[in-house]
Amino acid sequence: MNPPPNPPSALAQLWAQLKTPRAPGRETGYPPIRNFILDLMAEGRRKNIVHVIFQADITDLLSRLAAATTDRTSVTSVVAAALAQVIEQHKHLNAYRVGKSRMVIFDDVDLSFTVEREVDGVLLPVPYIVRAANRKSVEQIHQELQAAKVAPIGATGPMSALEKSFFLMPNFVRRMVWFFIRRDPWMFKQLAGTVGVTSIGMFAAGAVVGQPITPMTLTLCIGSTEKKVVMQDGGPVERAFIHLNVSIDHDIIDGGPLMRFVAALGKRLGEGS
Repeated sequence: MNPPPNPPSALAQLWAQLKTPRAPGRETGYPPIRNFILDLMAEGRRKNIVHVIFQADITDLLSRLAAATTDRTSVTSVVAAALAQVIEQHKHLNAYRVGKSRMVIFDDVDLSFTVEREVDGVLLPVPYIVRAANRKSVEQIHQELQAAKVAPIGATGPMSALEKSFFLMPNFVRRMVWFFIRRDPWMFKQLAGTVGVTSIGMFAAGAVVGQPITPMTLTLCIGSTEKKVVMQDGGPVERAFIHLNVSIDHDIIDGGPLMRFVAALGKRLGEGS
């Protein structure tokens, strides 16, 4: 067994390593507009978020979408519409705390989506809110999301001019503003919506779903779709399943209501609606 090097020798070796030439690479500036991502992560870490991963059989849903000849909609739009309708029946999931002793349960389910767009030369998942999604059809939600993919940034599309200016402000200014936003659920709803929806399924294959860091009371992550062989009517059949993850603020939602919501959402998707 070799004896450990004495302190002067260890310091000399460390100094020699620090003086080695830097590895080749290209140094660039950090895009300031990514402050949007940093702020959401910081706010999300303040919440006691728990996750539930589950699957839903969407074989009938996919068959219905494939058979449509007009007004074709995306899987994301159908899942989002089903989410809004199930929350309409479980309104206590659409709640936010007001101080330490009260809560507000909103009537409108404002779905906050992330749409990948180029902002100042950087690809970012920028926010777009479908207001009152519980009162809109699948087609209306789909049309809004399609429009959000091409609408000008900073105008009528995702990330308004005010939001873009805000996220370019210094960190200490944004923190002060967030201090007031997180304490006022009505302001939070106006700026961020009430329920988060993120979809990564189009980028993945196999069994893939995310577990986001989220500042929302409830966020649904839509993962990949895969086919499985299951037993049905005594014989093996191939069915299509979508992988989903629900993230909830445990300060507001407990396990029982969460699992009843998951069962209701899975049932609705399984019925093809």
